[in-house]
Amino acid sequence: MASTLLFLSADSFHASIWQGGKLGAPQYFSNDADGREQFSLFLKRHRNQAYMLVDVIEEDFRLETVPHLMGSARRDLLARKFEQFYRGSPFRQATLLHRQEEGRRDDEMLFSALTNPQRISPWLDALLANHIPLVGIYSLPNISTPLIKNIESDHVLLLSWEKDAGLRQTYFNNKRLHFSRLIPINGGSDAFSESVASETPRTQQYLKSLSLPPPGEVLDVYIICHTSDRVALQTHLEANSDLRYTYLDIQELGKRIKSKNEYTSSDATPLLLHLLAATPPSSHYANSDHTHFHLMCQLRRLMYATAATITLASSLWSGLAFWQGREYVAETEPVNMQTERALQQTQLIQRSFANTTVPAADMKTAVLMARKLSQYSPPPENILRDLTLVLDNFKQINVVKIGWHPSAADAAPSAYPAQVITFDGNLAGFGSEYRRALDYLARFQLALTQRGYTVTAEKMPLDVSSRGIISGDIQSNSSSAQFTLKIIWRQKE
Repeated sequence: MASTLLFLSADSFHASIWQGGKLGAPQYFSNDADGREQFSLFLKRHRNQAYMLVDVIEEDFRLETVPHLMGSARRDLLARKFEQFYRGSPFRQATLLHRQEEGRRDDEMLFSALTNPQRISPWLDALLANHIPLVGIYSLPNISTPLIKNIESDHVLLLSWEKDAGLRQTYFNNKRLHFSRLIPINGGSDAFSESVASETPRTQQYLKSLSLPPPGEVLDVYIICHTSDRVALQTHLEANSDLRYTYLDIQELGKRIKSKNEYTSSDATPLLLHLLAATPPSSHYANSDHTHFHLMCQLRRLMYATAATITLASSLWSGLAFWQGREYVAETEPVNMQTERALQQTQLIQRSFANTTVPAADMKTAVLMARKLSQYSPPPENILRDLTLVLDNFKQINVVKIGWHPSAADAAPSAYPAQVITFDGNLAGFGSEYRRALDYLARFQLALTQRGYTVTAEKMPLDVSSRGIISGDIQSNSSSAQFTLKIIWRQKE
């Protein structure tokens, strides 16, 4: 995706189109009404997302140690610091450098700001007026950290020359930005070499006043340059015990960050613009008002992605439902065939019925009467089934004879005739223990009653009534106690 890269220095402003790892030729705009009008026409033709890189003298850095806070307390603390340091500028940021390991473990913060907002505002207003999605406003020191990630030194002074801005000197302590300054240069590559030779010792003295690097350690100066300027730089520069120079070939740096441009001079502006477009840092000077249209674009992309995901999920669900539907149709086909065969067989059976002129109501009446008549002569198994089940539990009762006959007199409360069963039997294995035999027989009668029978004793093994005569032979041990029971079975409604 193409991007518009804007570069703002003290004396110039230009825009370039970056696409596919290659940066196009810059188009310059003067800082007047005509230049801003030309810039608006340029934005109407190129509505890509935009990055603004600022390289100006009016950038201030302050190192502060603040308490380690979280949430709203941290936001309030940073807001107070911004008001204290940079009240007049909306372009400000705070970067956490390090958290102390001892004591209260406070935070070491780097506060920075672009202190001349009038230099940026006209171009920013044009971006907002044309609804250009601005990703952020970045300063050159903020984006140069990736260039030193493979350098092992803990104290690095990175030097770069921007043709439209000047000589940029940025100090890193343990890969963290601490300080940066811009020295305007008038002239070509010779002025670049002379400025490096004259300004580097001054920057070293300033850092020594801050005890950076600590005594006994070397300040490593890395200079981004073209091979054509390296000889001139080596002629002007002399290393010592506290200062060491290293040269970074601009062509090699371009290959490392996968830039497709050719670098024919030591001007690092195209290199840094490519670095910004390829790996933009998360922190920048723009606030939510400046990046409003970029946030709207991100929200729109998120909504498109969500809609695409829902559409894809719906399509997959519909395909799965269609596939399952085909499986269901395939599974129901045999059932439908069986149903069709059953209907055909039913029709054949119906056709085989004899034709009759008897009304359906008469046939229904006949069936109901046949059912009622069947209640008058129940099968023997219905009558005797419960009786046999009870006999299975009373092994000492022997059946001598069973007979039954219908009796309308004993039918009540049933509407159908009752079946009167005459049960002749005897008790075996009791000997002369008549009391135990009578008790056993009583339990037999109770079991029949619980099964729904009505039981009446016609003859007992021992007549204990007032009219009976009790007699027996005490010498006999094999007497059989005979009895007769009248058992009534009634039809259940």
